[in-house]
Amino acid sequence: MSLVNRICQAVSSFTLLASLVLVSATFTSCASSSVKKNTTDAATKEPVQAETDAATRPQNLPDVELTSELMYKLLLSDIARQQNINDLALAALVDTATETRDPRLAAQATRQAVSSSQYGIAIQMAQLWLELAPDNIDVYQTLGNLLIVENQPERALAYYSKALALADENNRSQLLKQISNTLIRYGSQQQALELIDKLATEYPDSADVALAHASVASKLKEYGIAATAIDRTLSLDPDSINAATFKFGLLLLNKKTSEAEQFASSFLKKYPTAILLRTALARHYLETNKLKQAEREYLVIHKQDETSIIAPMALALIRIDSGKLDDATKYLEKVLLLQPDNDLARLYLGDIAAQQKKLDDAIQWYRSVTEKDQLFKARLRLVDVIMQRDGIDAAMRELEAMHAENPSQQVGIILLQHDLLLEAGRDDEALQIINLALADSPDDLDLLYARAMIAARREDVAGLEKDLQHVLKIEPDHAQALNAYGFTLADLTDRYSEAYALIQAALKQKPGDPFILDSMGWVEYRRGNLSVAEDYLRRALAKRNDQEIASHLVEVLLAAGKVREARTVWAKATKKFPDSEKLQAVGEKLKGKGER
Repeated sequence: MSLVNRICQAVSSFTLLASLVLVSATFTSCASSSVKKNTTDAATKEPVQAETDAATRPQNLPDVELTSELMYKLLLSDIARQQNINDLALAALVDTATETRDPRLAAQATRQAVSSSQYGIAIQMAQLWLELAPDNIDVYQTLGNLLIVENQPERALAYYSKALALADENNRSQLLKQISNTLIRYGSQQQALELIDKLATEYPDSADVALAHASVASKLKEYGIAATAIDRTLSLDPDSINAATFKFGLLLLNKKTSEAEQFASSFLKKYPTAILLRTALARHYLETNKLKQAEREYLVIHKQDETSIIAPMALALIRIDSGKLDDATKYLEKVLLLQPDNDLARLYLGDIAAQQKKLDDAIQWYRSVTEKDQLFKARLRLVDVIMQRDGIDAAMRELEAMHAENPSQQVGIILLQHDLLLEAGRDDEALQIINLALADSPDDLDLLYARAMIAARREDVAGLEKDLQHVLKIEPDHAQALNAYGFTLADLTDRYSEAYALIQAALKQKPGDPFILDSMGWVEYRRGNLSVAEDYLRRALAKRNDQEIASHLVEVLLAAGKVREARTVWAKATKKFPDSEKLQAVGEKLKGKGER
């Protein structure tokens, strides 16, 4: 390979050099890997005739001879940078930028100094860059950023202001957001807010700047300032969907839920195609369990944009929650039409088929999942379906064939083995595999909890206490452990005060959890507070149609002498769970009871 070709190869990664119009005919010929015979040798230091016509040369660029010394410095800087010899790379680049006074080299030197945290040199190079390119927005923003890092906010303000003045209306808002991110990251909160306030006041009629001002104030948790700024945005641009969506979110952030919902609904009546705001409203309804309202909004979104998977996916989940599994299947199939590789949809389709006892279909769906994030979940659920179709031995073989990629997945496999063995009545084997796992991971909360639940099945209060106390020592606010501990004490002992305190602590962590509400109802029943117990249990059953919750409510209603209501609850629950042993047990108590 010739020397010229080797040089071409060496400098190919140095994009700045490749773009310079200073490069001679000798070096521009690298693109074709040929050398023109009439080029002047760079070593002679004589002027080089550029192939580009002078009329097409970029403005404000120096007419500098590409000498061998200059080439050496450029190559030295690039090679040193690639070898992580940063001080040498920067020194060579600074020297070259100063010598050539090329604004692009000054900009490159500024950025390289920043990446090396050499902020003094960066400011020096940025000032040279500014001198050479006085109308460049980037240099003003860069100088402002550097002065903020160097704790000189007042000097930074002048450069930021000039950058905003040079930016057009469409880009000013984005620029202000970038500036605000620097202020928040490197300055104090008060400093950041003061500078943004000053910058924003320079553009009182700009809705984009007002929106950016609101965004910054919100990030700094100055919600009053953010609210004023967003209202100003909407007064300047009443049609702004971005501003309306921001205001909706800000109201929710400040727990003004009713006002937020009312504002969004009013805006959407005027601008029904504002999908961004409607999607935010629908998601809010979904997160607050207002499923009918969420469904209404997602149906509109789906009609307005049939190419998006967001609405059909959300509608499928809502249908699953309400038990409308055929409808859910149709929406998930739409998701797969729009996005054939969506394995989350396949996972849900497997879940639906499993619920409908279409076990072959469920197995097919679960096996079709290949995406890494969903694969392990699909395999675990596949094992459960195989258990139902082919029995525990086949399910255990499937589990043994699974490969765990991390300790968490290994625990998941062990816990599923434990569940299958318990379901088959093989409690001793289930306990054995948990004990073996705990020998290797004695502080694993899931394994400790699983062993505690085996103790509960055996009415071994001491064993349960030992493991759950271990869990709570590691994680005192573990709601599931608090609840299980409290319920067991209420159910198997007369330590009702302790039980109540534990369940109350769990309820504080998860106020609406139906199983914790059930436990609170049960401990109140044990304490003799029947009306309070009934209230908790009805709330729990309304949130979760569960056989154990229903059996507890029947028990409490019987104790209160409300036999007719007890029969109604029992009949409805038995229809849903015909094989429930708990319901059969309370059903025996109902026999022969007179109604009132």
